[in-house]
Formats: sequence, structure tokens, C-alpha cells
Amino acid sequence: MFYRGQNTHFINPNVEELTEFNHFKKVEFIFGLCEFKLGINLNNFSYNQKIRFWKCKFYRLNFYNATFNKLFELVDSEVYSNAFFNKVEFNANCVFTKTRFYKNCIFTYSTFEKQGIFSRAIFRDKNNLPTGLDLSQSIVNGQLTFFETDLGNYEAKRIDSNSEEYDDAISESGKIPIQNKRETFRIIKHQLLLQNNVIEAEKYDKLEKQTLWYETYKDFRIKNTSDLLLLSLNKISNNYKTSWLYALIFTFSVAFISHSILSISESNDFCDGLKFVKLLNPTDFSFYGDAHSGKIYTVYFLAKISIGFGIYQLIQAFRKYR
Repeated sequence: MFYRGQNTHFINPNVEELTEFNHFKKVEFIFGLCEFKLGINLNNFSYNQKIRFWKCKFYRLNFYNATFNKLFELVDSEVYSNAFFNKVEFNANCVFTKTRFYKNCIFTYSTFEKQGIFSRAIFRDKNNLPTGLDLSQSIVNGQLTFFETDLGNYEAKRIDSNSEEYDDAISESGKIPIQNKRETFRIIKHQLLLQNNVIEAEKYDKLEKQTLWYETYKDFRIKNTSDLLLLSLNKISNNYKTSWLYALIFTFSVAFISHSILSISESNDFCDGLKFVKLLNPTDFSFYGDAHSGKIYTVYFLAKISIGFGIYQLIQAFRKYR
């Protein structure tokens, strides 16, 4: 350990647990290449100077009721346990750049007053599977930045929001409820749209809808049938506005199946390519030979609606980067 002016630098010390911050409230801390094997005790703590952790390793990271009035940085570090920021107030910028979280990172009732920067942060475990971020219970008065953040479709649990298990999950166990996961993706999407980052926002919009589909499917009720159907159609028709190929395959598949069904009529030949092309045109209502038949008419009408929907989804997919 050495001193330089009002800064205190810890470079590669053998740190088991850090507990004595209250003695250095007027000092800016910089920790480099440190391993915190038992963690850092910043509970019930208010700090008025900058604090920086650079290339550090944390085997336990749990902040409770802490206030940082100046810059807080966790840069190019690794966190091997669930990370809890419970009732933490970031009154200045906080930075998590290039930090890898091997387990879930949860901000419970924490406040971002200015910039929260998650640029190039990685949320993956040792097997490279996605780990979670929970911002659903946080208060964002400032702005959150997600630049090349590696956050995927991580695992979440079905937990009743009114249960004790839910309270335990967001403060102790580290499990992320599925509704929190959905809300986190919505928050990130909203932040990206505020920054006019449409490309990245589309990614989190897709993750939000995927989560909602799974949530609706796992908690299926008759009253949710419409929502589940719409979400399923959006998935298979253009993968939530992200794939024109899905939309193209969907449209031609619907047209082929409909053409095959309509071709069972004696006056309609399956090999009649002109009728197939006409069927693909949602504005062409030159009916098949047996259109006077109620069943044929119904199939024809539903086919036109489905093909029109597929074409619309194709256009939506091409407007992905509008």
C-alpha cells in the first residue's frame, strides 16, 4: 500500500475482507489487482470521495444501505458470487465497464441519480451461459448506458410477487423472478430508445417479448389465450420483428398449405402455378372454382388474411432499423 496526495492505492494486496472504510472518509480509494475472498463491508456506509476497483476479483459482493456521493467504479473486474446492491444510492456516476458477473447481479431499491454505465459488461458464468441482471426494483433518475453489453436470455424463476420467497430472492438468494427479468429488459429498452439507439433497443424488445411469452405460457389461463396466441404468432412470423426470413418462410408456408387444401377441389389443380401466385396476392379475390362452397370460401378467406399478415410482418422485419 502506498499514498499519493489525498489518494490511497492498494495494488495487489492479499485482501481477505475489507471492513475499515469509515476511518478513511476523506480519502479517494483505488484498488488494483486485488482479490476479496470474504467480500467488502460497505453496509450502512456513506462515502464522499471517489472509489475505484480495477482488475479485482470478488468472491462475495454485497452492499447494503450504502451511499456513494462521488464516482463509483468497478472496472475490468470479475465477480464470482451473486452481487447485491441493496438500497444503494449512486448520487454520482457509477461504472461497471468490462466487468464480468459469473452469477446474478441485483439492484434492489437502489438509485441511479446520474449515469449508470454497463458498457462492455459481461453477464455469463464459467460455462459461458447467460447470467442475470435485475434492475426492476431500482430507481433510475439519471441514465443507464449499455454499449456492447453481453446480456442474454438468462434463467428466471416463477415466484409470486406477494410471497416471502420473492423478498428473499431479491435480497438474499439471488434468484431473479421472471416478472423482474421482463421489467429489466423493458427498462434497458426504454433507456436505449431515449438515447436513440434503436438497433440495441430491438434486441431487448425481443428479449422482453420472449420473457412475456414464457411467463404467459407457464402461467396459462383461459383469459390469457389471446395474449399467448398473439405472442406465438409474432414469434413464428418474424421472431418479434427481428427476422425477415421468418416472415418469408411463414408467408410461403401459409400459402402452400392453403393452396394444397384448396386443391382438393376437382376444379382446382395443385400444379396450377397461376392460382398459387394469385393466392399470394392479398388483394386478388378471383376465387377458386369452387368458391361458392362454404368450406372452400372459408379456407380462401382465412388464407388471404394469414398471407396478408405474413406480408405485413415481412415489412415490419425490414423496418427493424427504422
